[in-house]
Amino acid sequence: MIKKYNKKCSLQKAAVTLFLITTFNSFNIVHAAENKVSVDINLDTKHRIGNIERFNREKFISLHSAPTENEWDHDNKGNNAKSDLIGSFINGYDVYFGRDTGYMKNQLFAQKQDSNRLGFIDESVLTKKGNAAINSFENGNATRFVNARRFKNRSKDMVVGGQVHPYYPDGTNIGNSNWAFSQKNTNQEPIGTATGHYMGQFLQKYFAQTNTGAGAPKPAYLEVVNEPLYDLNIAPKNGRDKAPIAEIFKYHKSVAQEIRKTNNQTLNKNIKVAGYTVAFPNYDWDNFERWESNDKLFIDTAGADMDVFSIHLYDFPTHPRGEEYRRGSNVEATLDMLEQYSNIKFGRTKPLLISEYGASVHALRNKPWSQVRDAEKLRGYNALLTHFLERPDVIAKAIPFIPVKAEWGRHSDTGYPYENRLMRQQFEKSGQTGTDWIYTDLVKFFQLWSKVKGIHVDSWASDLDIMVDAYVQNNKAHIIMTSLEFQDTDVALKALGNDGNTIKSVQVKTLSYDNNNHAKLFTKTMSSVPKTVSLPKESTQIMTITYHNKINIDKVNQQNKYYATTYKQPIKANVDIYFNIKDVEVGAQGEAVLRLGIGREHGKSLTPTVNVNNVPVEVPTDFRGYDQKQGKTRNGRASFFGVIEIPVSHDLLQGSNWVRINFDDAGGFVTSAALQVVNSSDEITRSL
Repeated sequence: MIKKYNKKCSLQKAAVTLFLITTFNSFNIVHAAENKVSVDINLDTKHRIGNIERFNREKFISLHSAPTENEWDHDNKGNNAKSDLIGSFINGYDVYFGRDTGYMKNQLFAQKQDSNRLGFIDESVLTKKGNAAINSFENGNATRFVNARRFKNRSKDMVVGGQVHPYYPDGTNIGNSNWAFSQKNTNQEPIGTATGHYMGQFLQKYFAQTNTGAGAPKPAYLEVVNEPLYDLNIAPKNGRDKAPIAEIFKYHKSVAQEIRKTNNQTLNKNIKVAGYTVAFPNYDWDNFERWESNDKLFIDTAGADMDVFSIHLYDFPTHPRGEEYRRGSNVEATLDMLEQYSNIKFGRTKPLLISEYGASVHALRNKPWSQVRDAEKLRGYNALLTHFLERPDVIAKAIPFIPVKAEWGRHSDTGYPYENRLMRQQFEKSGQTGTDWIYTDLVKFFQLWSKVKGIHVDSWASDLDIMVDAYVQNNKAHIIMTSLEFQDTDVALKALGNDGNTIKSVQVKTLSYDNNNHAKLFTKTMSSVPKTVSLPKESTQIMTITYHNKINIDKVNQQNKYYATTYKQPIKANVDIYFNIKDVEVGAQGEAVLRLGIGREHGKSLTPTVNVNNVPVEVPTDFRGYDQKQGKTRNGRASFFGVIEIPVSHDLLQGSNWVRINFDDAGGFVTSAALQVVNSSDEITRSL
């Protein structure tokens, strides 16, 4: 989304107010004096990002679950309060299935070793097991098979993921057998060949052979391994030696190549291989040595063999180090750096698979369920999703990490349930009794987003801390606002471009947090759009305006992002840094933002002198989210790593653009540089 800035520095605020008084009409004078954030929604203007112009629920609204999981059923701990839990949840909130990291492993335990090729599965046994799995899918009477057939159309875009053990060839036996995957690492059999052979055969033999054939639909993505570096290199268990990071990345390469040996057969050619599923993409750590030794090395080693790059993104609101939020400028810098290096390396930005996201609440781990813990997670889900919606052309899929009951993660030492769960038992909340399974507060995420769909239309906010998005669905407009502020905000909202079409009703859903840090989802119905909307701190609000007639969309914004030919330039005092951004398509009118990723120690300047095509541009002092030094109550990140978004006049743009940057102090890097350009069919006037 192209946004402009409402500066927060008091001196700059006074200057902006004076400018408004001398330039704009009385509405804007009041707006400036009351310090409201302006939000404009142009309902008649399609906002296409790349080639994407619609809200894709299959991509963005999914659960970390599969229809075949037994956790949808009653269990030995209690019954489900809803007799048809899976149906009421999936259909009731319009949710898709997202990721399964158990089925492929469970089927691996049923395999036999090939006596003629030790360390490899026996293909004849796998074929029989695969045929049996297809037959069970089609004819099985167990609830999980019935559910799988019932929700076949909601599981066609799923991720199947591998685990570290027993897949990684370090001698770990497969299940209770006495054999393990081959540990050879030669030119003829690179490390991971046996694992890739199994995965390729599994994808080939356990799923439908055609779009209309018998069996479960093939997954859309295969993640080679889930978060490998911690278990294999940082803190290996059971006395295992550390696996070299370079070997782990070579493993990805050979697994992918082995899987593709079956890709010319039936639907396997459509399955995208993903890696390396990084758990902690802290690119800026150790003065960006973490980027060089981990993520850049992975892309250089195995990136050419990956169809998509997979990554996990979590807020850490209660980490012992401090309040480390991904949301805000940090997630923008992280993704921009990854996208730009992909562009430099391969000539295109490879899609991103965000197979887990949310918030990890370290101080509340291994404790009983609490509403406070769920509230912290909900903040992460909603804010990060609103970020992701600005990249629908790059993100292949984004899955909030919310399993169903997660009994597999119940803590063995305390007996406490896993921290991330859609369901809990009644007695887990103080004042309630009973063993029936009911929803945790995490269901509020799906309840909030349950009706959003339609064509993406133009939206804009005068302050990046209020992230906005909007969609038109026939005669309905869905307006989404997520606050990154730690205080309540008044928003002056304008729904424009629909003159003469009267409002039938307005429904406002607000997910906010009370003084006890408990999540509250309020729904309010009104007859008109209020001139001022109160947006609680850290909340997400979705307003659905229903008009009497269909909304006419007859204008278009085309948004594209263009990256510089170089990246990650060191900052030296009073030394110019140059970036060239080429092949930019410039229309007759529009908007543009120069996005600069910056990684520096706290206290260093974040406002360099910037010229675009030899013309100075004003660098804002504000950016998305918190300043990364201080959170709500405690210190933040150890250093700053974020994107500074600089509005640039559309008239300055050329096919080839030179950006010159100069800091007055040394240290850190400009990690990425990109022009985000919107070409508009019609000129759009903003409220600021």
